[in-house]
Amino acid sequence: MHDPHPHALVTHTPHAAPPHLNGNAAVHPSTPNHASAAATQLVSPTNPNNAPASTIHKLALANEQTWLLIGRVAEQMGDLEHAITAYENALRHNPLSLSGLTQVAGIARIKENYPKAIEYFQRVLQLQEDNGEVWSALGHCYLMQDDLQKAYSAYQQALYLLPNPKVRPRPPLSVPCSSAQEDPKLWYGIGILYDRYGSLDHAEEAFASVLKMDKELDFDKANEILFRLGIIYKQQGKYDESLSCFDRILRNPPSPLAHADIWFQIGHVYEQQNDYLRAKDAYERVVADNPTHAKVLQQLGWLYHQDGSSFQNQELAIQYLTKSLEADPSDAQSWYLLGRAYMAGQKYNKAYEAYQQAVYRDGRNPTFWCSIGVLYFQINQFRDALDAYSRAIRINPYISEVWFDLGSLYESCNNQISDAIDAYARAAELDPGNPVITQRLHLLKNAQATGSQLPAAPGPQDVHPTAYANPTVPPPG
Repeated sequence: MHDPHPHALVTHTPHAAPPHLNGNAAVHPSTPNHASAAATQLVSPTNPNNAPASTIHKLALANEQTWLLIGRVAEQMGDLEHAITAYENALRHNPLSLSGLTQVAGIARIKENYPKAIEYFQRVLQLQEDNGEVWSALGHCYLMQDDLQKAYSAYQQALYLLPNPKVRPRPPLSVPCSSAQEDPKLWYGIGILYDRYGSLDHAEEAFASVLKMDKELDFDKANEILFRLGIIYKQQGKYDESLSCFDRILRNPPSPLAHADIWFQIGHVYEQQNDYLRAKDAYERVVADNPTHAKVLQQLGWLYHQDGSSFQNQELAIQYLTKSLEADPSDAQSWYLLGRAYMAGQKYNKAYEAYQQAVYRDGRNPTFWCSIGVLYFQINQFRDALDAYSRAIRINPYISEVWFDLGSLYESCNNQISDAIDAYARAAELDPGNPVITQRLHLLKNAQATGSQLPAAPGPQDVHPTAYANPTVPPPG
């Protein structure tokens, strides 16, 4: 198999139809009828003269079939422990029983024992390597183990092998064809895989196709998919679509989420739209039900800190952020936002203490170091500011605000115009549409060429708290 790439899932001419196995987690997988037949053949060898099977082989076959029957009955009664024991007993009489292997794997998957499920699915594939259903189920198990590379490879195999993979080859991602037989479980898994990789457009396409299939097929993940789509649309800036998804599941949120979780997401969408009043209303609904909800208290604190809100109040911001930290003192982001609120009130010592707590918990966050640089800059500790900005750049060299602040720092410190120009130029490359950067860069270049006097250096710019969050895991190449 060629090295996979997550934007190149394709289909192939189907092989013979494999037994259906890939049940969702809420439904016990059924034993494929022709898998049983295959298992029967495996335990009924004949000699070259076609002599009848020995009594021992007949007894082994009878024992296997009896344990398989006991396993099916136990499954139907919802007794998975006895079911898996029965199937394992069947495998003791016939280690190559496809029915036994697939059922043990299916139950292990239901019980979220993914290492065991993977082991048994792999054993099935050793006997039946062209079983697309098993490859699809194996891909899901790898996905739940966060082994994205192997999950991708397994899903790719499933798309090659399924007997009508529900798609037409159309790069970069083939979308299920509405007129063809469809497999929502497979595309649900592929959607999650793309989401994990950060390939939001492809994840959206896969999830949307599952919802179209689900109108006619029995698949119980619709509300979970709507939640995932709501998050994806929010990340894509499609706020109306995001709100529509969350509104559809508000009265029946997918397990284990509660109504408060959906209101939190609705509030966050409104916040992204700068509709701070509606955001505050949504967050306050959550706090009314759960007064110690750390994340919502954090968001309310940030809302009261925002310059653009009509209800800005730094003292209330500090109160909400302090309550958030009382509920969860380990959250580095809450410590950081508390520092920002103290900075707004020019309480530099308290801001420094809060930033130190944030860095102690997450020392690899470039946003934290940028804000520490801003603090040092504003109290004229230029050498410490330079050190903080340098740390931010080492972690993430693509933050325009850090380069702009570095340029301003060079201007303010010994009038290092050449170094300032280099820093502003880098900031302009990263944010070419920012007029503040381009105007300052033009002023410095003109002053350097003509010897004209410059106005005072601009003050430092801070960053949005979530603008440079940790990047998504890169897809395989």
